Amino acid sequence: MTLAESVWEVVRLVPPGCVVSYGDLAELFGIGPRMVGHAMAGLDEPDVPWWRVVRADGSMATHLLGEAREHWLAEGIATTDKGVRIRLHRADLGALADAAERALGSLPGLG
Repeated sequence: MTLAESVWEVVRLVPPGCVVSYGDLAELFGIGPRMVGHAMAGLDEPDVPWWRVVRADGSMATHLLGEAREHWLAEGIATTDKGVRIRLHRADLGALADAAERALGSLPGLG
């Protein structure tokens, strides 16, 4: 499994109504947020809830904002002009890490 596929698998584990930042995911994998961004930019899996991954301030790339907003509203995620209220909707990172390790095995950032 490639790094990108592993990132996508963890994104699938983020519960509806919750978000994580690129940095949150980066910590799990022991990599930088830009590498997570690169993995997400190459997304080619239709079942990955990409809208649940946002910047550290809750914002989203402008070209994705309209479509992401539809998903956020459907999931009850409070929005701002540029994204979401990440402090209100951040996933339980400990639970996500546990689920990720069950799905993928030991992750470098958790070792």
